Amino acid sequence: VTGGVVSSLGKGIAAASIGRLLKERGLRVTLQKFDPYINVDPGTLSPYQ
Repeated sequence: VTGGVVSSLGKGIAAASIGRLLKERGLRVTLQKFDPYINVDPGTLSPYQ
């Protein structure tokens, strides 16, 4: 699940929901977060990046 810096809540809910559905079907699920701006203050980022 990907998206911009503003839509983080929706991405988390979608990823958790998909993960739960897959786990209920017997699959092993691992959440992996990739944040290219981990060392940057998110308040100074443009929402268009």
